[in-house]
Amino acid sequence: MPRYRKHIWAGDVYECEEYFSPRAIGKKYNRGQNELLTSEEQKERNLKIARRKLSRLINTNFKEGDLFITLTYRERLTLEEIKRELRNFLSRMRRWRKKKGLSAIKYIVVTEKEDKREHHHLLINAMDITLKELSELWGLGRVMISQLEPGGDYTGLARYITKENVKEYEKRWTTSRNLEQPKVVVKKLKSVKPKKRPQAPKGYVVVESSEYFSEDIGAVRYLKAIKIGGEDYGAGKEKEEL
Repeated sequence: MPRYRKHIWAGDVYECEEYFSPRAIGKKYNRGQNELLTSEEQKERNLKIARRKLSRLINTNFKEGDLFITLTYRERLTLEEIKRELRNFLSRMRRWRKKKGLSAIKYIVVTEKEDKREHHHLLINAMDITLKELSELWGLGRVMISQLEPGGDYTGLARYITKENVKEYEKRWTTSRNLEQPKVVVKKLKSVKPKKRPQAPKGYVVVESSEYFSEDIGAVRYLKAIKIGGEDYGAGKEKEEL
């Protein structure tokens, strides 16, 4: 059974996953195991997968000095109204940036519900804007704004903005079309049980190393490293068993 090693570069973060070929899993692992998961277990598993994808997307596209914004609503709105108001706000933001001579907008938006009240978490590329200006552009409720802290890994931030699981929203996040995707390279290993375990590239420091079983790709060796000088945004680590 072939074994593969996947290398992922997302900004200053390097990840490595070593696993058996998905095509061969059926010979040894029962794909029907997914059917044994309860709805809550499946929901939690899907959330972990989504968080890992989101953290890689954030790490690839955002850095120190970019903005983290929360937009709230004074009044209750329908889902369609919320989507429309967000689109209108992003259009106003594009015009504002163009007027200021800034580069094209890059963003990731996550919409959540807390205490039955919707709000948006927005990551956007850097710009010199005051809270007053931003509040006027939004105009629908309270606004909070902060700059991303220095460091290469914003996994904690991805976890924070996906802490709520709102069933009504068919997508967990929305992005601008100009985002870069993490670089992924997959290599086939010569040995099923290679003696040499995944290693961090030169100039990186390992922050996580584990072995676990994934319902999708079988037994996995996982390594995560950050370019020297980086640090995680937010406290706490979460074991990402998929």
